[in-house]
Amino acid sequence: MTLKKAYYQIIVISLLLISTLTYSQVHCGTVELQSSATVDANFTFTDFSKYNAGITILSVARLRVKVENKDPIDLDCSWKLRMFIENNSGAGTAADKWEEITLYGNGNADQPSISDLEVRVNNNCGTPLNTSFRSFTDVNDILNIIEEMLPQVIVPAGSCTASGTKNVNGPGSYLTNYNEYSFDVDLRFKPGFTYNPGVYKLNIRFRLEEVN
Repeated sequence: MTLKKAYYQIIVISLLLISTLTYSQVHCGTVELQSSATVDANFTFTDFSKYNAGITILSVARLRVKVENKDPIDLDCSWKLRMFIENNSGAGTAADKWEEITLYGNGNADQPSISDLEVRVNNNCGTPLNTSFRSFTDVNDILNIIEEMLPQVIVPAGSCTASGTKNVNGPGSYLTNYNEYSFDVDLRFKPGFTYNPGVYKLNIRFRLEEVN
């Protein structure tokens, strides 16, 4: 690889971290988020067409939810699923920027912004993030996949309809209600031409927890 080609290359690495909670809860028996493994999603920009169009990776990961009620049943058992972004800010990375791993060239510009990464989480039921991509503003931002409903409303398994209920949040499992308890994660990144070429990294963390 020539130096000139390396200068115009941006490699973006996003590490997708899956947070799993399996211990006993206040209202639910167990709350478990499953995925096959931690996933690395690599965005590599080597030509102008990719810079202009961006890169989309579909189904980079699949999340599976399993929430069991207590015995005897607790009518207040419900759950929420959220996304968090991390950029190693403790090492000095600005709250709204990607962590810089390697810099190519003179570095006279800036790191990519966190808001340039877009995320879509969807399933066959249709989640709050199902219809469009959304982005984080900075590391303090949180995106709801299945949100806590205030006042509390528990939507039981099997309630999903094509034109109505989307936020199923009662006890259930991807093994018995796959469309409601299984989620695909899509990522899209369009850097433009204003950033330093180099290698950058973000972590996306998913958290499933009981509502109490």
